[in-house]
Amino acid sequence: MHLKEVDANLLVTLDALLVDASVTRAAERLGRSPSAISHALAKLRELFDDELFVRAGQRLVPTARAQELAPTVHVILAGMESLLRPNKPFDPSLTMRAFAAASSEAGELILIEPLRKRLQESAPSVRVDWAPSHTESLLDDLRNGRCHFVIDITGESAETPDIRAAKLFDDELVTLARLGHPLLEQRPDADGFGAAEHIAVHGLPSFHSLEGRLAQSGRAIQQVSLVSSALVGVMTTLGSNALLTLPGSLARHLERQFDLARIPQPMDPVTFPVRLLWHTSYDRDECHQWLREEFASLAQGSTA
Repeated sequence: MHLKEVDANLLVTLDALLVDASVTRAAERLGRSPSAISHALAKLRELFDDELFVRAGQRLVPTARAQELAPTVHVILAGMESLLRPNKPFDPSLTMRAFAAASSEAGELILIEPLRKRLQESAPSVRVDWAPSHTESLLDDLRNGRCHFVIDITGESAETPDIRAAKLFDDELVTLARLGHPLLEQRPDADGFGAAEHIAVHGLPSFHSLEGRLAQSGRAIQQVSLVSSALVGVMTTLGSNALLTLPGSLARHLERQFDLARIPQPMDPVTFPVRLLWHTSYDRDECHQWLREEFASLAQGSTA
């Protein structure tokens, strides 16, 4: 393959297909017809001698070759955009881009949803969509462009040379209960805290850390129920004497909207960093960099 054989517009189409996983959505993004996108995909398949995408229901799933190409394509297009506007400062209000941010429901409520509201005013054509957070595939999702940001509150996503990580803030596990809970009348000791029924939420920082901290005082939590979401945990807590443990940044949102109060923990708090992860291919992408700064600004507000 020679460089003269490559039409830059084909790379633009490939990038859109990698982001949207749909011929129709890629056509809408680029302002072209679906037939033109399909024609371009046929040329791309011939150029790279690979199917690049296979259909799975209504979605297009990238092949291993397409996943390998994704980070390089992103870098090339970002460089071309920068080259074509060398003297024009970045203006988010005039930018049309779409990104995906992977997170748990905590990250979505604390950071992604507030960012969406902020973008409506400052960058109405920049979209940040939520993506599910699967620990086992997050790094590959970043490398292959399936997501552009990861909000990591578990600390389980290890840094690698091609993955950047920036700490947004330090959080801690806090425990909530319904108003009128017996343990609100006086600070519980380790025995009383451990004897209560507890609720842990799947996908949030490990409840085992809290158990381990209590175990240091020779006590144990005797009953823990694992629930699928913070909302289920809240509903269960409101109708029982169970205690719900959550990140403090999320608890601040929920205790304002529901009749919940904090139960003092009889041990030192469990703290953990909330981080923003991204792939190095976006280091110099002006829009991506601007969004990283917006995430950091919102994170400062979430700790207030």
